[in-house]
Amino acid sequence: MSKGQETIIKTVHQYSKGLIAASDMEKLEEIARDYCYVKNQVYQRYGGIYGLPKIYPGYTVQNEMTRSGLRKRLGLPAAYFYCAIFDALGDVKSQWSYARGRVEKNIRNHPNLSPEERHYLRFIMKQSQCFEAVMCRKAPQIEGNWQEKYESLRAEVDGHKMEQYLRRQMRKHLQKIHTDTLDGFSVTVKGYRYGEHGIYLSTKQKRNRVFIPLTDGNQYERQLHISINPDEGKVRIDVPIEIRTRSRENYCNEIGLAVGMREMFVTDKGNVYGGKYGVYQTALTEYVREGQACYRRNRHNNPGRKKYYTGKKRLEAALHSYVNAEINRMLKIEKPRIIYIPKLPPVPVAGVNRRINYSVGMWQRGYVRSRLAQKCRECTIELVEVFGKDISKVCSRCGGTGGKDEEDFICRSCGLVLSKKQNAAQNARNRGRVNLGSL
Repeated sequence: MSKGQETIIKTVHQYSKGLIAASDMEKLEEIARDYCYVKNQVYQRYGGIYGLPKIYPGYTVQNEMTRSGLRKRLGLPAAYFYCAIFDALGDVKSQWSYARGRVEKNIRNHPNLSPEERHYLRFIMKQSQCFEAVMCRKAPQIEGNWQEKYESLRAEVDGHKMEQYLRRQMRKHLQKIHTDTLDGFSVTVKGYRYGEHGIYLSTKQKRNRVFIPLTDGNQYERQLHISINPDEGKVRIDVPIEIRTRSRENYCNEIGLAVGMREMFVTDKGNVYGGKYGVYQTALTEYVREGQACYRRNRHNNPGRKKYYTGKKRLEAALHSYVNAEINRMLKIEKPRIIYIPKLPPVPVAGVNRRINYSVGMWQRGYVRSRLAQKCRECTIELVEVFGKDISKVCSRCGGTGGKDEEDFICRSCGLVLSKKQNAAQNARNRGRVNLGSL
């Protein structure tokens, strides 16, 4: 590998060829059920506060689950059993990260906490050994000079009260995890073998493997994720692979982007990419809206949903194909070194507000953002997210406020008349340069 060249992880897919036999699909479904059961056992045993000392790095959980005899009772091969354990541990760790983030936000915004109390709570959150001890109601034993620092900070506040507050907050935000998903499982290298233009997967019966013919002849040696679709009799294999990033010397431009629902991207120079994005998005939105309305009207007749899901999948595939093609076209023409883009609003935790246009809830901004980020990583392009508030309401030339008509932004201060999206893209570029200190 050349100097300075990096690798990134990319997921490629393999698909089954033809229909999988019903008997073979039943064996795969049985593995998926046991895989789900093992994950729920890990959630139940180690998803709470007192499981915190055992989940990092996770080998304690692995050893305890092995000694429990669960694998032998289920008859599940080790190639699936240990994948299920570490898959569940990943979910538990993610839940802890989410809860700690919410608690840190509450500490920052609590109006009745003094600066000393905030400092003490933040110290506990930052020191993993201290945090684990406080959660488990034990006296913290921290290595080095940190023990003296902890004791001095605790002496300035009511330590017991603050620790009780921290435990209450964590219990409030640490949600119990449970899954009923039976659509797939992961398998290690020892659980499969490629051959005869397909793949052999281990089953719960000894010396008995399920053969799945594949549409391609590629072979991999890494952990795989097997997604099963019993209704259609199909299987998809997700393979994480390492690819080398490509650095192009002629990619030297800095561009600002505005992201929209009608036109996917507009650059600071006014170039449009994904001009038909709104057409594809509207087709998908209308199809889903009409399908949901029809289902609600005829729910008492127990209508099937197979045709609806097939149509939705087809429209989503067309949209995703168009998005990828337009991102590739933009990178090829613009040749950017740095891309500045407004930070897109997240999906509301409580769901979509019904007062907002239905198409806003269906806007696949997350997919557009993830595909742009992936392609930027592959080409070593720096993607910089900037603060998006009022990015389309201020003038990109003088910074004054302005008004908008159907298509243009009009500045009240300097009289600039510019396309709304182009003005927003220029603001994204200006804010990004200020943040990077390149002005």
